[in-house]
Amino acid sequence: MDKKKVLFIVIFGIVSILFYFSYSVITKSKEKDEIAKQIQTIPKFKLQTLDNNSFTNSKIKPSLPTIFIYFNSDCDFCHHEAKNISQNLNKFKDVQFIFVSSERIKVIKQFSEKYNLNNKSNITFLYDSDYLFSRQFNANSIPYILIYNKNKELIKKQNGQLNAKGILKVLNQND
Repeated sequence: MDKKKVLFIVIFGIVSILFYFSYSVITKSKEKDEIAKQIQTIPKFKLQTLDNNSFTNSKIKPSLPTIFIYFNSDCDFCHHEAKNISQNLNKFKDVQFIFVSSERIKVIKQFSEKYNLNNKSNITFLYDSDYLFSRQFNANSIPYILIYNKNKELIKKQNGQLNAKGILKVLNQND
């Protein structure tokens, strides 16, 4: 009789664990699908500028393609990408860049200054103190790039580096 109880408990435990993992996988899958739908157009968000001012989706310039770049100053790919964009700024006059990082504001400022991306009218650096961007935009890698057309519709989601030539190719294909 004791063996039957032990066997029942073991089987019940295994079934419970399998049920839990199945439920977790289904839940995560639904969340990812929901986020994927949500970012098809630029969703509402609220982050901080480097001057501690609020920056929301309503401050995005209308009728311009918008490129979000989630970055970290410890990432070599992010440095290469920023350098490449900086070297090709003349090709991005009609594009708005929004660089987002969860690092300290001082570190973000140093990064923007290093590549002469600060004080550009079409480039904004934002501070994400609560990791809202990574959750809301499903940023699961660094760098992470979202390219939206002038109608604010997602045309490219990139996990990893995408140089200026690649960004321009995506933008030109969707004119």
